[in-house]
Amino acid sequence: MENKDIDFIARRYRKGRFRADAGWRRLGITPLSIWKRYRVAAAVAATVVLSATAALIYQEYRTVDMPQQSVEIRSISPLAEIKVIDFENASLSEVVKKIEEIYNVTVENLPENDNVYKLSLHYEGTPTDLIGVINDILNTQMTVTEK
Repeated sequence: MENKDIDFIARRYRKGRFRADAGWRRLGITPLSIWKRYRVAAAVAATVVLSATAALIYQEYRTVDMPQQSVEIRSISPLAEIKVIDFENASLSEVVKKIEEIYNVTVENLPENDNVYKLSLHYEGTPTDLIGVINDILNTQMTVTEK
């Protein structure tokens, strides 16, 4: 501050003229009464006590007396498994052998002249759908069962 500022304040200063309460009122903010301050302090104290109590209760009972839950893991049926299979100019017997090996299933009702049929395909899906597609293409009646 410069000397001019200090001189200005020194000349106009009067005791009690610049009070904090008067300044707050001038801004439209009324100071809290003593009882309101106590109520606010009591509410804050109650919140702290309740939070601490809840934390202690949680720590005490979170692992004690908790029944252990068992989870049953079921395996997916081979008929529902989705896998990728590729063939390039393979005979029907080779295709069926590969399907049985990859999907762990049994293919039944293979036609007698299975070496006559040749297949080239890329397939992603279940074995039942794959055999259904092959049945539609070759007009056969093969079926799939789990091993």
